[in-house]
Amino acid sequence: MQEVLDNLPNEIFTDTQWRRDYTKFDGVETPPNVLNGKAARVYYRDQAANVFNMTFGQFDTPAAALAHYERLKGIREGIEAENSEAGFPQPHVIGRGLYGSVALIVDEEFFVEVLVERAPGTSANPTVAIAKRALAILDAARNS
Repeated sequence: MQEVLDNLPNEIFTDTQWRRDYTKFDGVETPPNVLNGKAARVYYRDQAANVFNMTFGQFDTPAAALAHYERLKGIREGIEAENSEAGFPQPHVIGRGLYGSVALIVDEEFFVEVLVERAPGTSANPTVAIAKRALAILDAARNS
């Protein structure tokens, strides 16, 4: 998990510029809902005060990561079809709502969640782009 934290950028670019938000939990929070694994949640904010967070969880086994994915998928409303984005690990799901979006992804023993909180009309929905960036961060951590 330390490798993931070491590979987190201070800025992420989509249609806007997102900067790490160090005001919350000094930039990294340990989510309490991750059982049987290690996890870290990081926050980003853009110039229009939109916010997103990425949670990376590393579990003891791929089955444990999948169980966490299934649990979180079950509590989300408005989830779209599973495995709908080309090039994403299987399983994954992208959910979009009026006030936010979520991406849930399992990649072997890792679970990744991207949660975008945004007011309607303030910017294009960056969830897929940020989820791809989160996967690139995970790949960089594995290769470091």
